[in-house]
Order: sequence, then structure tokens, then C-alpha cells
Amino acid sequence: MPLNSLPGAGRILRIALASGLILALSACSLIVGDTPDVAHTSAASAQSPRLFEGPDTALLASSDITPITTDPKPQLPVTVTGLDDVEVRITDVSRIIAIDGTGSLASVVFGLGFGKNVVGRDITTGFDSAKHLPLVMDKHTLNAESILDLNPTLILTDYSVGPYDVQMQIRNAGIPVVFFKAAENMDDIGSVIQAVATTLGVPELGTTYTADFERRLADTLAEVKAMAPQAAADRVRMVFLYMRGKAGVYYMYGNNPDGSMGIAGVLIEALGGIDVAREANWTSGSLTAEGLMKLEPDLILMLTLGLESVGGIEGLMKVPGVAQTPAGARERVVDMSDYEMFTWGPRTPDVLLALAHAIYRTGDHA
Repeated sequence: MPLNSLPGAGRILRIALASGLILALSACSLIVGDTPDVAHTSAASAQSPRLFEGPDTALLASSDITPITTDPKPQLPVTVTGLDDVEVRITDVSRIIAIDGTGSLASVVFGLGFGKNVVGRDITTGFDSAKHLPLVMDKHTLNAESILDLNPTLILTDYSVGPYDVQMQIRNAGIPVVFFKAAENMDDIGSVIQAVATTLGVPELGTTYTADFERRLADTLAEVKAMAPQAAADRVRMVFLYMRGKAGVYYMYGNNPDGSMGIAGVLIEALGGIDVAREANWTSGSLTAEGLMKLEPDLILMLTLGLESVGGIEGLMKVPGVAQTPAGARERVVDMSDYEMFTWGPRTPDVLLALAHAIYRTGDHA
């Protein structure tokens, strides 16, 4: 069954974010600008979450994945056509490595009940059931020797990790390698789940799991919508900052039409916020003080390790332009684990709910 023909599959995610989470990016300069006009903030009511002060950390209710079954029964062999248009025959799923730039493929494999068959992990797969597995990457790149030493019988991957030559080396060694389309939006996640399930020889289980996921996602989106302000003046203006302070890496993203990290904007909009990068058609990615201040965010989203890399909240306020934004003035930052925020798969509803609780200070954050 051609994976490319699965309904609703999205375009290849341009994952300089996914790679950005794990790949070294070139340093960018920071340009100091003027203090922004804060008229947006003054329009909000006294009870608006736009005026909340201080940082929060979004925490998932569980640090692990609950599989839909503990005893999947694959029907093999299976022949599929991956994203690279190569037909792959799969006869053995006893030793799986699922590697991509966000840990998404591994989360689906574990969610389908194949966790006991997984023998290695990428750097972004860190949920409890998987974090003990050996890494198959040298910092930010795949290591062919590490992968081959684990004697995998199947590799699931996409184009967010590389180098591509390593994936080809593994294939040339006789190991089936299947490339998948990465989800670009939430509507694509079900297609990824179904594609992985088909590849593992459990298409019917995939259908069941996809339906369960889509139900949970719909319920979560409705719950988040109820938390978010309905008045336009109270909607929180958000931006995602990706930072690796020691490497001098500073980027800002939203659902930039021509940017490399539209995934951040998809989250912001699902959370009922205003994606200020998209509003301003910010496409460069590189963070500048002037550009950030012009966006006037009320809230900054960050990955936990990124925030730590610049010295926490105190260090973040020293990054040119941050303290001069409405978010900086209130130190309004919400961070979330690097292993969780951008994993598109079974945990996405949990990610959304945790972020919403932190942003709107409901539940444990109230």
C-alpha cells in the first residue's frame, strides 16, 4: 500500500525546527531597537490572561505513553512504498528503530504497542518507556555504526534527520528503511499513525488507534477553546523563541508562511492565541531585537533546555529586545520539555492541554 496515498497526509514538514530542536544552527546577530508601542496590551481587560505576570512550566499529566495494546499481532510480510517512492518489503518487526527530528515516529510505535520491539532512539525521544534505549546519534547526526550495531530489522524515518547518506548506508546493508511524511498540522497526525501501523503489519489496529487519537484531540481542542478568551482584545499574543545560548543560536517562529517552523504557529493558534510571527509575516526566523519588539508578544513560548541555555528567566531578559516586549516586561514565559512540545503523535492532545493550563493558569496552574 503506497504510504504517499494515505488520505490527509501533509506536505513534508520543513523541519529546521525539528532539526532545530536537535541540529546545530548557525549563529545570528541581535540588533537592538526601540521600545515597542504597547497599545495592544492596554486594550486588554484587567482579568485578561494577556496581563498575567511571571513564568510557568507546562507539565504533562504523564511522562510516558499508554499503548492501545500490549500485544499487537502484526501480519507480515508487508510491502509499502515510502516517501522516497521506494518499495520496501517488511518481514520482521522484532527490532525497530524509529528516528526523526521530533520523536514523533517513536511515539506512534510505542503507542501501537511495539515498544518492547524498539532497540534504539533518536535524541528527541525521551518519554519514560524509551529514555533508557541507546542513542543512535552523535550529538545531532545519525551514526551508522551505532545503528548497525543494534542489528535492527526495520528503520522508520523521515527527512528531518540525517545525513541522508547514513540512511542509504543502512538500506544498502540490507535493512528495510521506510521514509514517512511528517505531519505539518494536526489533521495529518492520524495519517502518520495509520501509515506507521500499516508498515508494522497492523492496519486495523492503526484504524482503531487513529479514531481514538482523533476523538481525544477533538475533546482536547474543545477543552482548550473553553479556557481561551473569547474576546479578541483578550487573546494572548504569542511567539516561540528557539535558543541555544552557548552556540549563539537565537530564532523566533510562528506559522510563518515561508518560514521553517510553521509547526509553532499551529500550536499557538490551536491554543487560542494570536500568532504574532504570522501576523507580521515574519519569515526570516533569525531573532533580532527590533523584529521581536515590533511583534509585541504578550507571552513567549520556549523549550526548557533552550531557556536554561540562556540562564533562565534572568538570562533571557538580557537577550536584546526581550525585556522591551510586553512579555518581557512581565517575564511572561511558558516553557515545555524539549522531548514533548513538538512531538506530533499520540501525545499531542496532552501537550496542548498542558500548555493551555500553563498559559491560562487553570487547573494546577491556577
